[in-house]
Amino acid sequence: MTPRRQNRVWAVLERTAHDALFALRLLRKSPGFAFTAIAVLALGIGATTAIFSVVNCVLIRPLPFSEPGRLAMVWERRLGRGTNVVQTQNFLDWRARNQSFSGMACFMGVPMNLSGDGDPIQVPGLRVSAGFFEVLRTPPFLGRSITEEDDTFGAPPVAILSYGLWQSRFGGRLDIVGQKIVQGGRQTEIIGVMPPDFAFPTIRADLYGPMGIDLAKAPRDGRNYSVVARLKPGVSLAQAQQEMEAIAAQTVRERPQMNTNWSAVVIPLREQTVGKSRDTLLVLLAAVMFVLLIACANVSNLLLMRAAGRRREMTVRAALGAGRGRLLHQTAVESLLLAIAGGVLGFLLAYWCVPAAVRMLPEGYPLPRRAEVRVDGAVLWFSIAASMLCGLVFGIFPALQVDRARLAECLKQGGRAGSGAGRGLRNSLVVAEVAVAVVLVAGAGLMVRSFVLLNGVDLGFRPDHLLTVRMLLVFNKYAGDLPRRAAVVADTLQRLRALPQVRSASSIHILPMMGGNSGSDYNRADRPPPPPGGGTGGEVSVISDDYFRTMGIPMVAGREFDRRTDRMGTPGVAILNRAAAERLYPGENPIGKRLKVFWSGATDVGIVGIAENMRHDGVATDPQPTLYVCNMQAPNLLASLLVRTQGDPITAVASVKRVLHDADPDQGIAAIQSMQQLVAGSIAGPRLQALLLGAFGALAMVLACVGIYAVISYSVAQRVREMGIRLALGAAPSAVRTMVLREGMALAGAGIAAGVVAALGLTRYLATLLYVVKPTDPAIYSAVGVLLAVTAAAGCWIPARRATAVDPAVVLREE
Repeated sequence: MTPRRQNRVWAVLERTAHDALFALRLLRKSPGFAFTAIAVLALGIGATTAIFSVVNCVLIRPLPFSEPGRLAMVWERRLGRGTNVVQTQNFLDWRARNQSFSGMACFMGVPMNLSGDGDPIQVPGLRVSAGFFEVLRTPPFLGRSITEEDDTFGAPPVAILSYGLWQSRFGGRLDIVGQKIVQGGRQTEIIGVMPPDFAFPTIRADLYGPMGIDLAKAPRDGRNYSVVARLKPGVSLAQAQQEMEAIAAQTVRERPQMNTNWSAVVIPLREQTVGKSRDTLLVLLAAVMFVLLIACANVSNLLLMRAAGRRREMTVRAALGAGRGRLLHQTAVESLLLAIAGGVLGFLLAYWCVPAAVRMLPEGYPLPRRAEVRVDGAVLWFSIAASMLCGLVFGIFPALQVDRARLAECLKQGGRAGSGAGRGLRNSLVVAEVAVAVVLVAGAGLMVRSFVLLNGVDLGFRPDHLLTVRMLLVFNKYAGDLPRRAAVVADTLQRLRALPQVRSASSIHILPMMGGNSGSDYNRADRPPPPPGGGTGGEVSVISDDYFRTMGIPMVAGREFDRRTDRMGTPGVAILNRAAAERLYPGENPIGKRLKVFWSGATDVGIVGIAENMRHDGVATDPQPTLYVCNMQAPNLLASLLVRTQGDPITAVASVKRVLHDADPDQGIAAIQSMQQLVAGSIAGPRLQALLLGAFGALAMVLACVGIYAVISYSVAQRVREMGIRLALGAAPSAVRTMVLREGMALAGAGIAAGVVAALGLTRYLATLLYVVKPTDPAIYSAVGVLLAVTAAAGCWIPARRATAVDPAVVLREE
């Protein structure tokens, strides 16, 4: 660097330091102004930084795998429907025949039972095929991965621990590899421990075991598996999609009964991970950016009003030779100091609040990669950039108000100069604040109304006084013994029903409100079989007797299952819900008729009852056609319990656990919750969206009100002489009040009108997040307009009253 350039740099630094010290002295003399500006900026930057930290993790930060852009999920897709899990033989054919992927593996999430070392527990687990960890390119932290030999049907059982389970259950023992644990009722060798930061992004797991596909049964198995694959270098997603569709077409020709009307679809793992959360996060980010804009507009107005009070100072500086660049530098330094202070506080606010907020989310809340959400270096740089940008945006306006062409006039007017200076810009900022507030409040109103309607949906069952126990029967004990499997569930229910606080108890293989259910084809037995791929069907639930009474679901016709007559070896029976009955037997009575059910092989069942519809998959999901199968006749390893109690169901937890231990000392529990907790978890996403948008809308409304109040108060202060003269000349106080109110409401009206137009265009992006409510709901827009008008009137009322408190005699004496 040349000496001249060095001198220039030192001069700039010296000038900046001088301006910074001057700005600090001014801010120290105006603590109220400084506190207000910094607090407003801290709220805006803190909220924006917090939301950006989530957006950065979910939408921006790459997945924590080697070359994550090459990872994809491969699904089956039925024509005209969405994606589905993959049939066993289809996966084997895909893996053997494809040329697009360097590796392909399947996995299935299942609870895994651990016993023999402390109390039995069930942990979230993954059954994975050989090559799963190689596809992800993540070797174990200790030990080895699952090999082809491990994954052979009938091979000795092995397992890999997650780092967290290794620490919590086994104390982080370094000699854990090679040790035996009791998993699923049998001795299982631990062959590895995964790294501490490893997690598959779409599903949680603490224990990994081999899939062990039985090749003899694979062609007849149902659709059970998720598939992950890694693209070969140079192969595009479109090429892989084309090849998988061709392979799927081959499987249709080879096994038409299983695969007609089915194809394959390839989806990037990142896209699969983000899922439906993308829209939610982008809406929240846009909302919080609007809040930040309102905060900037507020601080700009504060600086403009403060600059108007310093107009004589600026004018004198300009008259003494200070150029506009010099004045811009001074005001920019002042505003940047405010922005830095607000940014630091905002960043600290986000740093403290984000981890706490993530921990407070319900266990089932649909936030991808939630364990990775943190305020990191990228978020820090975002906060710095946002602070600097805010400082530059709201800081340049005061210096721009200095008009060098009118220096002499300004100097002659002295302290009263420029009462109207910058008024148009201040008013424009207020109108913009109100408009943005209307957009946010309208969005919040739509989300809140949507959540209220969702929260009031008739579930079709009674969730009160209902305890749920989610579990998988101990695999090695019951997998190959159907009578024993049915008997242990029946015995457990009998023990539960004997408890004094229990009114009824039953079981179902997949609990309601868990986000999905099993499905299968089932057709009328009195009609010719449909062509391959043309069968009807729907959801399937495997339930025990007394299920509908326990759930509080009315029976429309017929009866429930009877544990004395509907047993293994007796003619198969089934119950339809109203939706399935109307689809299969429109205008007919289904009772006594028979169905051909493709559930664990073709089964002929007689219909003994029709139950009312209920929302099984979630509060926002309409009731689906459902077939109920008797657990005593087709017992399932998934055997979640439902217990209706006399009082608070949580008080029965200890008794229920004791019953389960007495029925089978090796049986663990995956989760035990009240049904009301499950229902709340089902709508946790909409609830949080409504809460956050409501908070942002309320904050925007308050800031807009503060902006109107500040501008009108300043206007009144600048027009004290005018008000006093009006009152001295006989103007009624009410007329002066009305004049001030009219000025404020004109700004609010312009902002509301502009905001409604903007909201009509922007809230359509909320359509995918709303339940029943339309983005153009007139009731919401009417309520928002009235609410903002009332808020604006409240902001104008105090300055209007102050205007009438002017003493005309004092004003005339000063004149």
